[in-house]
Amino acid sequence: MERKGKSKEIMVAFLILIMGLMMAFMVPTWETPDEYTHLWMIGDSIGVDGFADKITDSIELQQERIEFHPEEKVDIQEQKDSMVKSPKYVRSEMLPKAIHISVIKHLPATLGIILGILLGMPAYWVMQFGEIFSLIFYVYICYLSLKLMPIKKEVMALLMLFPMAIQQASSINYDAVLLPMCYLFIAYIFYLKFEKEEIGIRQFVIAMLIWCVITYIKMPYGLLGMLVFIIPLKKIKINLHIVVVDENLIRKCRIPVGILMTVGFVGAVYVFRNNQYIQVVYGFVREWKRGIYLLTATGSTWTDFLMTSTVGNFGWLDTPMLFSVVIVIFVVLAFVSLLRSDRNVEYKLDRKDRIVVLMTFILLCILITMSLANHTIKVILFGSEQSSMTYEIREALYQIPYIGGLQGRYYLPFVSLLFIAIPECVKVDERKKRLVLGALEIVMYIYVFGLLVNRFWIA
Repeated sequence: MERKGKSKEIMVAFLILIMGLMMAFMVPTWETPDEYTHLWMIGDSIGVDGFADKITDSIELQQERIEFHPEEKVDIQEQKDSMVKSPKYVRSEMLPKAIHISVIKHLPATLGIILGILLGMPAYWVMQFGEIFSLIFYVYICYLSLKLMPIKKEVMALLMLFPMAIQQASSINYDAVLLPMCYLFIAYIFYLKFEKEEIGIRQFVIAMLIWCVITYIKMPYGLLGMLVFIIPLKKIKINLHIVVVDENLIRKCRIPVGILMTVGFVGAVYVFRNNQYIQVVYGFVREWKRGIYLLTATGSTWTDFLMTSTVGNFGWLDTPMLFSVVIVIFVVLAFVSLLRSDRNVEYKLDRKDRIVVLMTFILLCILITMSLANHTIKVILFGSEQSSMTYEIREALYQIPYIGGLQGRYYLPFVSLLFIAIPECVKVDERKKRLVLGALEIVMYIYVFGLLVNRFWIA
C-alpha cells in the first residue's frame, strides 16, 4: 500500500515535469505576463544594475508584436537566431554583486539564470534555464506536499496540474515559489492534524518558516495561517526549556495571550498604517456598504474570466480555454472531492474544522480581491498603477465601479480549501478512479497544447 501511494505521487510529479517542460517552450519568451518585471526584480535582488535590459537586448525577440494580437505568430527564423546568438553582455558584469533577502521570491529561477550566465549560454537559454529551475522546484515541492497530504490527494494533484499553475510554475514569475509553498503549508497543517502524534518545536519551526516565506512573497496569503486552528490542542507539546507550551498552558493563558495579540495587532496596524493593504482594508471597513457593493459587482462582472484564468488563460491573458471546458474541469474537481478514500475513519474533518477551512478560503478570497482595489483606483483616477499621485481611500471607493486587474491565478494558492471542505460521501474503486483521472488529464493537455500551438506557432 505504501509503495502504491509513493508511485502515485511520483506519477503526478512526472506529469507535472513533462507538462511543464512542454509549456516552458510552447509559450514563447516574453509571452508570459510581466517577465521583464520579474527579471528586473531578480537583477535587483542580486545587486546587478541593468540586469533585465542586458538580457532583453541579447535575446532580440519582438516583445510586443504578438501579445494581445492572436493573428500574429512566432517568427520561426527569429526564434532560431535567438537560440544561438551570443550574449551582448560580459559574463562578469551579470554575476551577483550583493544578495538581498528578496532573492527568496525568485530563488530557483535566479539559480538557473546565473548558471546559464556562468556557462556562457545564449540569453535565450539563460531565460529557459531560469524557467526549468523554477519548474524543478515546483515539481519537488508538489511531490513533497502530496506525500504529506493525508486526505484529498487527488484534489491537490488536479489543482497542481491545472494548466494555469503549470504555466506559472515554468516561468520566472514568483508564482513558481508562492504556489508550491502554499500547497506545502496546507499539506503540512493537515499532516500535523491527522498523522503527527506530537507537535514539538521542530514542527512549529517548520510551519513558521513555510508561513514566513509565503507572507514575505505576498502578504495577503499569510492569512493561510488561520488553518492552525484545525490542529488539536492535545497534540501540542512545544518544549522551550523555560516552559512547555501544551494544551493546559494554552487553555490557561488564552485570554491574556489573546489580549496581548490584539494589542500587538492594533499596534502593528498603527505602525504600518500607510501600507497600501492596510489602507484598503481600513477603507472597506469604514465604508462597509460600499465595500460589499464593490465585491458583489466584481463577482458578477468577472466571474467567467476569473474561472477561466484559474484553469487556463495563457500568454498575456489572450489565449483562454473555452469556458465550457473550464466548467467541465470544475465539475470534475467537485466530484473528485466527494470521493471517499480508503483511509481510516479518523482522517475526517469535523464540523468545526470545515468551518475553519471554509472561513479561511472566504476571507482569503475577500482579501485578495480587496488587494487589487489600489490598482483599480490608480488606473481609473490617474491612468497608471505606477502613478505617484495619492488619494483618500474612503472617497476613492465611490469612484470605481468594481475591482479590476484580478486574475484567477491569484486564487490558485488556496482554492484547494474549498474542495477540501466538501465532505467525502461517494465510494469508488481506487484503480478506476486513477484511470479516469489520468485519461481526463491527458485529454485536457492535448486540448491545451493544441490551443497553444494554434495561438503561437501555426501561421
